[in-house]
Amino acid sequence: MRRFLKKGIIVFICICGALTILDVLYTTIYTQAFPRNKTQYILSLKAGEQIDYVFLGSSRVENTIVSSKIEALTGKRTLNLGTQSAKLEDINLFIRLLIDKKVLIKRLFVQVDYIYNINSSSDIVRSQALPFIRQNDVINGYLKKIDSSYIKNYYFPLYRYATNDYRLGFREFFVCLIDKKSKTDFNDGFIPLYGALQNGIDNTSNLPKSILASNRNITEIDSLCKANGIKVTYFCAPFCSGLVSNGYLSKLREKLPNFEDFSSSITNDSLFQNCGHLNKTGAEVFTEQLVKQLDL
Repeated sequence: MRRFLKKGIIVFICICGALTILDVLYTTIYTQAFPRNKTQYILSLKAGEQIDYVFLGSSRVENTIVSSKIEALTGKRTLNLGTQSAKLEDINLFIRLLIDKKVLIKRLFVQVDYIYNINSSSDIVRSQALPFIRQNDVINGYLKKIDSSYIKNYYFPLYRYATNDYRLGFREFFVCLIDKKSKTDFNDGFIPLYGALQNGIDNTSNLPKSILASNRNITEIDSLCKANGIKVTYFCAPFCSGLVSNGYLSKLREKLPNFEDFSSSITNDSLFQNCGHLNKTGAEVFTEQLVKQLDL
């Protein structure tokens, strides 16, 4: 029995050691590789970098704001940090990371619509942040607040990679290991959509009938921007003609004095890929419209 227990303990120690080595290896590769998502890109920025215009939001920013066009029209460095499915909790994280990295931002634009009513975070941003749970205090605080598996992800070696294999598993580890660059140019951040809205297919969008009394993340974002001399503007990107607004945007304007409503600014549905997302041509048209209306 004593021999069995001894062997069992040795096996357990060997397994824990192997998991720890793999955890360190995965983390080292993810922290040193070419950025393959926008969380990694922010962490790769250098202290003192100056960015004139930063756009934050969900895919309704990522597929909508053509940074290169803004730079061509204004001569100002522009960065699109929109991320698919991002919520205000995730946007709050990105702002904190930019400030923590001492990146100098002149103007910040945050896309807000129905996400004002959402207090949860995006699983996409959460998984992007997991490799840095022990390396970055801002990310640690974010995950401690939103991640139900925080203790296991922090203390159990390799757990966060094994349980998020679809985004952090061996395939992604391998492409980071060989320094395969993403198809996305993160210095720009715009990802175009193609195709046009068709009748009967994704041609309607309904906004909520009620609105939260307040959103904690908006309050925190306002405080962060004020403390760091960043001018922040909230805006709503275009929806197609099938939008059912339910008076939500007028309620949102009451919550956000510095709010610009572009929800109905694109009237040609052929410029949409679906009701909530412009296609490439539509994004270019809207970006030019935004530059003129906001006097960038």
